[in-house]
Amino acid sequence: MSSSNDNPINSQSNTELIKSISNQFSVEQRSREFIWKTFIIVSLQIAIVWEICSFVLLTETLRHWMSNTPWFIWTCGILGTLLQLEMLLLPQLQFAFPYNYMYLIVTTIIIAFPASVPLIDVEIWWTFVTWIVTMVIAGIVVGVSVLRRFDLLKSFGPFILATFVVELFFCVVFFPFIYFEEYDILIMLCGFAMIWTVISEIGIIVQALLGDRRFTFRNDQHVLGGLIIGMLIIWLHLLVSTEVAIFHVLFSPKQQTPAPSSLG
Repeated sequence: MSSSNDNPINSQSNTELIKSISNQFSVEQRSREFIWKTFIIVSLQIAIVWEICSFVLLTETLRHWMSNTPWFIWTCGILGTLLQLEMLLLPQLQFAFPYNYMYLIVTTIIIAFPASVPLIDVEIWWTFVTWIVTMVIAGIVVGVSVLRRFDLLKSFGPFILATFVVELFFCVVFFPFIYFEEYDILIMLCGFAMIWTVISEIGIIVQALLGDRRFTFRNDQHVLGGLIIGMLIIWLHLLVSTEVAIFHVLFSPKQQTPAPSSLG
């Protein structure tokens, strides 16, 4: 008798489980708290990316100092790599959200300094292009983030792994080119690496949005785009600036660059 009563209950629970798994596109209510969190994360991303790139490229003293201080570049690269390796290998020591997210942003900024070195002599007009692209991606963040947020424990690992592999490639391959001042080759390698990074992170986003079982959604977490798409803003920003640098190198060689007196 007891076993016969258990069957409907088990059947009902299984049905609810299947229904919950197949209904991962539930939209959260746009509460004031939800909109506020989204606004903070998007604003933080834009401010960090815009200010760090502007500061590196527009400050003449810092540009000159970075160009002549290889130890600073090596320190940033090694420190950023070690910090992200710690996130990958010791997830139990991570901060709670949103502090782990901020920690990830800071380490990415540290590792981005070496990537900024080959861009210090590029024309300043690229900032307007990257600003427009950043705003477009920020709009995508706001639009997509109405979906339920990733389970951090399941999405953080694969995301950090993809990011760490690319940045390890920075350290192993790019730094020798920086040291020997082979900036033309370095800029092209940066472009290919960043394209690969953006493609891989878009793949992670698409898999999650299509209900990949590795990305479980929770009711008590907010802002889907805060972690994954937010970092995509940084990488896409660097990607655009690098591609502009590539065009600058290919189509504006030094022998064809007009003299300063002719630049009205």
